[in-house]
Amino acid sequence: MDLQLIFLMAFSPSIALLWYIYTRDKIEPEPRKYVIATFLFSATVSPLVALVLEPLLPHTGFWVAFGAALIEEPAKLLAVYIPYRMRQMDGIMDGVVYGVAAGVGFAATENIIYGLGFGVETTFIRGFFTPIAHATFTAIAAVGLGLVSEDLGRSVKPYLATAILFHAIWNLTAFYLGDLYSIAILILNITVLILLIRVGIAEDRQKLDYYLFKRLR
Repeated sequence: MDLQLIFLMAFSPSIALLWYIYTRDKIEPEPRKYVIATFLFSATVSPLVALVLEPLLPHTGFWVAFGAALIEEPAKLLAVYIPYRMRQMDGIMDGVVYGVAAGVGFAATENIIYGLGFGVETTFIRGFFTPIAHATFTAIAAVGLGLVSEDLGRSVKPYLATAILFHAIWNLTAFYLGDLYSIAILILNITVLILLIRVGIAEDRQKLDYYLFKRLR
């Protein structure tokens, strides 16, 4: 019974958040098969990459917090390269959708691992927080890929570095500053995610208006 609850609490919030973000992308929605593939890759392969590499880092408090971000963000971004290589990305909103898919997929598996180690209560608490956090971090990096795909950016590296920084701050806050500060950082992440969605929708509308204008000429 506990195992069923752990899986339920790990996957339900992640899938709910992904569905919410996916339904915001109404102007040029992404193919579901690529969104699902991104989610599944990040829920399976990306955690394995992290599990293999993270033990190689020093086990001091700072490195546990920063090192996890340094490894997990590139590991999650690997999943976003599936739609990127298949030429399914062409803008900010695409980056948000696929970044969120990768983020929540990773969060779901991570929460199962924590639940198996520390119990259902841990998964229950983490289920409401970590999907939002991971979704935001990976969306930031994936937006960089979206911009590169439409020749509006040179490299994804600054966006990936920003994602790593956000993730490291999240970890360090949880380790050293406590729940109140963690909630403040969570609110910041929600704000950033909402902002990325709005900018992505605005860009899609601008593209639509441009193509409609060209047809009318």
